[in-house]
Amino acid sequence: MRPRMIVRLSMFTLAILGCRTPTVPATVAPAAKPFRLALCTESPVHLSAAPGDPQSRGCVATFTQEWTDPASIDWLGSRQALRRYLVYAPARLPAGPVPLVFVFPGSTASAEAAALYYTHVRFETLADRDGFVVVYGNGLPNPPFEGLKPSSPKGGFLPGCWARHAGEGLDVTYVRRIVEQLETELKIDRARVYATGLSMGGGMSFQLALEAPDLVAAIAPVAPVPFQPGGEWLRSCHPRPGHETVSIAMLAATADPFVSYAPGPSTKFAQAHYPGMEQTRDAWLSAMRIVGAPTTDAFPDVVAGDSYLPHTGLASSTIEVQRYPKGPDGQEFWYYKAVGMGHWWPNPRPLWGALSPEFGKTNQDIDFADQAWEFFQRHHKG
Repeated sequence: MRPRMIVRLSMFTLAILGCRTPTVPATVAPAAKPFRLALCTESPVHLSAAPGDPQSRGCVATFTQEWTDPASIDWLGSRQALRRYLVYAPARLPAGPVPLVFVFPGSTASAEAAALYYTHVRFETLADRDGFVVVYGNGLPNPPFEGLKPSSPKGGFLPGCWARHAGEGLDVTYVRRIVEQLETELKIDRARVYATGLSMGGGMSFQLALEAPDLVAAIAPVAPVPFQPGGEWLRSCHPRPGHETVSIAMLAATADPFVSYAPGPSTKFAQAHYPGMEQTRDAWLSAMRIVGAPTTDAFPDVVAGDSYLPHTGLASSTIEVQRYPKGPDGQEFWYYKAVGMGHWWPNPRPLWGALSPEFGKTNQDIDFADQAWEFFQRHHKG
């Protein structure tokens, strides 16, 4: 077993496996060239879905990423990888620079899975309406240890702060490369770059706040692997000056069977030692120098039956948002507490019922894409 495989292997395993999407067959959609963007070379993978579920209208771009950091080489057992991402740019964008929203999948999942299964391409609908670009990131093709396989075609692995590295993580550099590529064809507003994602994709959003505060203005992690700005759950990340100014809208689920809401183990991983979601909230509030009690508002419970009763004892899940006072530099922290919700993205469409015993149910009262975009619009750099 290589050295990279034995460092906190059980903890990394739970972070990875807790993020997977159901394994599904797929086909590559026939290429419809010319693509909207010249940098694209592929059509998205067409995933199996219910009738009427829309696939992404974006296109796929790839590039080879190389690294020389000995710690990264040791961790991944390689010096380069073919990276990919799925980008959607509306045909009619404003003439001036436009915002850019990154959406990251859980590890083992793909960019296409984040578009279809998590968000049901809601960000693309919002992009058409409000004029911004959406990028669905994709993890490294290198599994962190033998035997782990993608759950979606072209799925990848986002190591986040788990992976040892010098400077900034490989996926942070990957995101910077994407922005640079997009700027060859699109006018990207560098003051309005944002990130969100589910599970390990939420952890990736935290990593960007820590290691690329010059790049992202705000993040919105959902049921995230709870990386923190200090202490044990900083893991291998290296916070840069300014990380405390990145605004955060964080959603945590009280019935998450993978990433425990309370400190300690989760239902799926009895050996885990999670820090607790409210403790993670408080760690970020402290780093961001935000003080004072929040204003708390509850969303109407409009959908009944969206909590998995055998796990939660609740017939319905609910969500409240805690909006804390602004920090000294105008940074904000909003905390969404999803009571009775499992390990998924809040969306009016229910999670496939056969997955409920494993993942729980998702809250259907809100679409978190709308919440994240509302929050992002409040923030810009500079």
